[in-house]
Amino acid sequence: MKSALFVSETIVEEYGDQISAILSEAPKPMDLLVFRPHEDYSADQLARIEAAFYSRDIWQGTVRNCLSPAAQAFWRYVDRAANLKWLQVLSAGMDQQAYQPSIQRGIQITTSSGTNAEPVGLTAVTGLLMLARGFPHWIKSQQMRQWAPIAPERAAHDLKGQTALIIGAGSIGMVIARVLQAVGLRTVGVRRKADAVQFFDEIHALEDLDHLLPSADWLILACPLTKATRGLISARRLALLPRGAGVVNIARGEILDEEALIDALRREHLMGAYLDVFHEEPLPVSSPLWTLPNVIVTPHNSAMSAGNYQRSVERFLANLSAYLHGKPMTSVAMPEWSRAFTK
Repeated sequence: MKSALFVSETIVEEYGDQISAILSEAPKPMDLLVFRPHEDYSADQLARIEAAFYSRDIWQGTVRNCLSPAAQAFWRYVDRAANLKWLQVLSAGMDQQAYQPSIQRGIQITTSSGTNAEPVGLTAVTGLLMLARGFPHWIKSQQMRQWAPIAPERAAHDLKGQTALIIGAGSIGMVIARVLQAVGLRTVGVRRKADAVQFFDEIHALEDLDHLLPSADWLILACPLTKATRGLISARRLALLPRGAGVVNIARGEILDEEALIDALRREHLMGAYLDVFHEEPLPVSSPLWTLPNVIVTPHNSAMSAGNYQRSVERFLANLSAYLHGKPMTSVAMPEWSRAFTK
């Protein structure tokens, strides 16, 4: 039985020549099986699927774990592909519910980690700079058509010399650290192992977090959601931040105690927060985060950039060639992630 590569019709239309060239050069033959959401695939066709690509065009329209119709169809077929060996996904994180059956089956999964690092990192820095320079006040004044300069006693502190504590020193964390260093901040990273990372003045292990929080002017969450990071920033840890600190979360909502954050903002223990991710998405209209004066909300959209689609496809094409020739692929998901998202 000849194995097959399962990819969307859009990918075939736009990158079919490149895919065909890669398949033609492979040591063993592999057919192309085109995914169409409304097509009914036979058991024999599904049994032939050895590799698949969960591409952005299939995902489009998905909100958190509420899959688009195309994504629902894709995973319905992939989960029945008994001989699937390799799966490329469009996201950097592995916490999406749709991935879990494949993770539990032990299928080799490669991610698109790093392909959207630049837009996410720059959006995080933009949110920080907007808070630091008083933009929430100015935007509110503009909406109300009021000429309301910030009073001297409410003036923001200079950013130069402040400390940014960045949890997560991967590709996104490095973009954030690079830009913040350029504007004069001291960058302190927290990761599983305290190995040196470019653009960070210091790197510490996760167990050092409590000792680092009291000296952080900014707490930035840029780490994956795992058992170790779920609920990492609790009310107790928010209280360890100095009064007037700011919070940025472009990681996952479950990493941060949302109710404790709201309380700290209301009490003005924290000066503000930029949030792109939340416990519940879409963020309910009843959430106080919509109306708190020093909170900037974006709808889990920090990665949005015209170049993401091409970068993720280029990652897939490179990994496809590597897979077919038995070479190491890029951004292979860690085996321990099969247990990482169990509550």
